[in-house]
Amino acid sequence: MTQKSKSCPTGSMMTYSLGECANSLVMNGIFGFAMLFYTKSLGLDPTWAGLAMSVSVFWEAITEPVMGHISDNTRSRWGRRHPYMLIGGLLMALCSYLIWTVPEFCRGSQMGIFWYLVAMNLILRTGLTMFFIPYMALGFEMCGDYQGRSRLQGIRQIFNMAANFAGPAMAWVFFFGGKGNTQATTIEANYHHMGGTFAAATALFVLLVCIFTFRWREDTSHAPRASENGWFKDFFIEMKTILADPNPRWVFIFIFVVCAGMVIVSSLQMFVYDDFMQFPAWQKSIAHGSTMIGMALGALVSMGLTKRFDKKGAVLIGGVISIIGNLMLAGLFLTGFVKPDTTLAVGGVTLPLALILFVIFHASYWFGNGIMLPVSTAMMADVSEVRRLKSGEVKDGGYSSVFSLAMRMAISFSLIVAGWCLSGIGYQVPKEGKAVTQTPEAIWNLGLVTFVIGAAICLLSLLAIRRYPITRDRLESLKAEGGASI
Repeated sequence: MTQKSKSCPTGSMMTYSLGECANSLVMNGIFGFAMLFYTKSLGLDPTWAGLAMSVSVFWEAITEPVMGHISDNTRSRWGRRHPYMLIGGLLMALCSYLIWTVPEFCRGSQMGIFWYLVAMNLILRTGLTMFFIPYMALGFEMCGDYQGRSRLQGIRQIFNMAANFAGPAMAWVFFFGGKGNTQATTIEANYHHMGGTFAAATALFVLLVCIFTFRWREDTSHAPRASENGWFKDFFIEMKTILADPNPRWVFIFIFVVCAGMVIVSSLQMFVYDDFMQFPAWQKSIAHGSTMIGMALGALVSMGLTKRFDKKGAVLIGGVISIIGNLMLAGLFLTGFVKPDTTLAVGGVTLPLALILFVIFHASYWFGNGIMLPVSTAMMADVSEVRRLKSGEVKDGGYSSVFSLAMRMAISFSLIVAGWCLSGIGYQVPKEGKAVTQTPEAIWNLGLVTFVIGAAICLLSLLAIRRYPITRDRLESLKAEGGASI
């Protein structure tokens, strides 16, 4: 049995991570602004908006595992991954523009807008699945050593946050400045301009990652068939084997729970900027940008933490930091100890104290997430290697698809929850294009659900990851024993 101990140079890790920029612009743009667009600009009820954004989970429950199986078993001179990355990535880029351009014939009713959003979201997620599952599996294959996987996923997360900062964060200034108007999020044309810019950049990043990682392809045109059972039966056997594998079980549960909390916070935090803190455009960019900087720094720090505390220890540390960050926001702002307009005079200069404190602890929440996400992804690569060592089968696509599916299910579930939260606290949407004023109770409850629920869900995720069984020493021992049971 050939041992997979290869790694790849930092330069290759960086060019591979360009693909994460495409994923980041599309998904973070939608997570950050779609609820705002469909509620504040088009007047769609928050519950319908959340439901429309979430129904893709039923489609992804089919397409992601299928895509993983197809990619693992593709026989092509261009490899298992790149053909799907190219086609899916370009489809994803196109739909990431169309989701912001609702045609006139769909605007006559709430249901017309709702079904357009459902259709565009399903097509976009199909393209995303075709791109992201093979892309993620390619990363598992490129880097085979225990610590190198953490470095690769950390760099990928840093690129994700860099694109998120340059795109969705700076969108507040570039597309929603409105000359001091804090409600520029009600103007539809702003979303059109943002969507066109992000779609063009997404297509460029897709092309670049396919070109720069093409040398890592494996010619599988003459690879033998894994079995004679037939594609359909093989697929179900493979999914059953992965789901029955005890090694990734707690990682799947962890990533579902922690992603649910992150998406609820990321969906509601835009409303917090707009309504709870009432930031002007430049302060929104600072607050939103701090989340990307926090996650990027967390991903950078995660590489050192995994060396010192191993992967499970690094995830636990990240979770504690996230919980503290959100609880500090609750303690400062929900109690009224710090008002959203609080300033501090230092040497004749007036500093926005509320903004400074908000950014510090808001970024801390995302700093902890920046540690947890890349490390948990590297855990899944370790699990896939354990399977390869024990059976000789390459199933990186299968494991990455189930891991991704857990994230997507969490995203869809939490988008519904975010819509319920907005409706439940009494958040009002514009009626017939007319602006509305939120009640003080609704605004306070908005802060409560954003800060406290995020911390509570993060705590639940840590209870799951404590059960993860694989460590550096145990994996190295398994390699030395040639695939003995772990």
